[in-house]
Amino acid sequence: MLSTDSLDDPQLHSLPHPDDEGVLAAAREALTAGASNVFIVGDEEFHIDACFLALYQQLKREPGIQLHRMMSPKVDDIVALFNTVLADLTIDEARNQQAQDRHIIVMPDFGPNAGKEWMACESLVNTFPGANVGLLAFSTLDNHDASALQQLSLKARNKLIRLSAMDRDAMERYLIECHERGALSDLLPTLADSGWRDLAMTVLGLTPGESVAQSVSDYDDLMSKPPEVSPETAPASETSKDESDEQQPSPKKPWVNWGALFARFMSLFTASIIALVSCSLVVAVAGALHPPIWNGTEALITPLLDSIMLWLDRLMQSLPR
Repeated sequence: MLSTDSLDDPQLHSLPHPDDEGVLAAAREALTAGASNVFIVGDEEFHIDACFLALYQQLKREPGIQLHRMMSPKVDDIVALFNTVLADLTIDEARNQQAQDRHIIVMPDFGPNAGKEWMACESLVNTFPGANVGLLAFSTLDNHDASALQQLSLKARNKLIRLSAMDRDAMERYLIECHERGALSDLLPTLADSGWRDLAMTVLGLTPGESVAQSVSDYDDLMSKPPEVSPETAPASETSKDESDEQQPSPKKPWVNWGALFARFMSLFTASIIALVSCSLVVAVAGALHPPIWNGTEALITPLLDSIMLWLDRLMQSLPR
């Protein structure tokens, strides 16, 4: 989806289909006078792009209209926009009166996963009609299920508009007009996935497999290729690489912060002593209150203490005298 706002954009000088001018006029009337939400769909992405650019620029010139374009709308962004619009209105005014300026939320690329954003907008528009907010969205038909579009069109405030399908005569006329303005090469990348690329190449006087020097895709391919290295310069580059490798300092040995390590060890040792003393106190108190607990604890600890004393005795005997 194109994002430029320039009035000098070549696609604004003509529309792809002869019916487009009337379609956009009906959409503009529904948005401004009818206070409706408009959803424009079509078969071809380049067709949607051209109509979006034309209608967007027409609406920008309309007095009393503020456009809010959201390329990837989020529910939070929509709610924040409504809060801004409603900031100067009371609840009663937002529900019953109509603001002076018309606000239109424009979604140029309404994808298949944007359903909840549209529903959020619809809910806010219906709840606060006084905010005078409308929706304008564009999408290709293959992005949406036919039944979902049908349900959307049945709502009173929604107007679903479908662009006329492009036939060969209309497409050839449009391509010739673009070629005469020098804009056909820029249009080619948007035709890559459609069935009109070969016709566009024919209008340019090229074979379908021939490259176009001014094509954006060709430019991207050219810029992505690494520069060629001549035989004369190759040894020099290898030598400089070897020299840079020799100049690199040897890796340093890891440095150990013994002070921090000792402090951490002492913290763990102190915590262990505190836990041991606490457990001893708990056992002593429990044994005083209930002697069987002390007897059971003594039976468990005595063999362990004997084993420790035996190990220490052996250790002392093994030490040199």
